[in-house]
Amino acid sequence: MFRLTCIELDNGEFAVYINNHYLWSEDVSGERLHLGEVLEMLFLLPGVEKITLRSTVPENNDWCWNDIADRVLPSLSACRDDMTVAALIARLQQYPADALCMGTFWLADDFLSLDDSLSEEEIAEAMRICDHSHDASIGFNQDTLQFAVDHVKGR
Repeated sequence: MFRLTCIELDNGEFAVYINNHYLWSEDVSGERLHLGEVLEMLFLLPGVEKITLRSTVPENNDWCWNDIADRVLPSLSACRDDMTVAALIARLQQYPADALCMGTFWLADDFLSLDDSLSEEEIAEAMRICDHSHDASIGFNQDTLQFAVDHVKGR
């Protein structure tokens, strides 16, 4: 599932993020990018969740959309739903049941086997670290999981 977020400023400008990643922005100048139309088309895609957040225009003239996103979007470490069985099922449901598919998955118990003192929040963060630093030529293995656990524990 994708999370489509629109951050609107009180002057009518807005930016669009997909899963907290900047897509584009539209300002109030004469040149319109028609981003609103793109936003609506993306919203029609299956599995897209649309959220609109509102914010004020920054007083500093030297701002960028990511400055505002840092204020109004939850940090990636606070986003727990992307590392759940439900999220994996939702992703797989975007494909026909007979589509060819291959993959492996790791559960909390796999992380606990490396360090049984991990909290649920630490396991979720270690999973996100693995996901964000994934190298397809290496894959996920005990070493990559241990790296993430050590990073979360500050070792």
